[in-house]
Amino acid sequence: MLLSFVSSLLVAVVAGVLSRETGATVAGATLYGGGAFVAWMTLSITVLTALGLFAHQAHSGE
Repeated sequence: MLLSFVSSLLVAVVAGVLSRETGATVAGATLYGGGAFVAWMTLSITVLTALGLFAHQAHSGE
């Protein structure tokens, strides 16, 4: 989960900076970065769940 968050944060910062460099306002670049964060976090969690890394393992006897 931490890896998903950190990579999403990195993607958001890069997307926001690139958006700002192309002439977007600060508010626009922030929204663009936020959208990139949400999209990458969703994709990361989906992939990790599909790989079974977030599967809840039931303990026998409980």
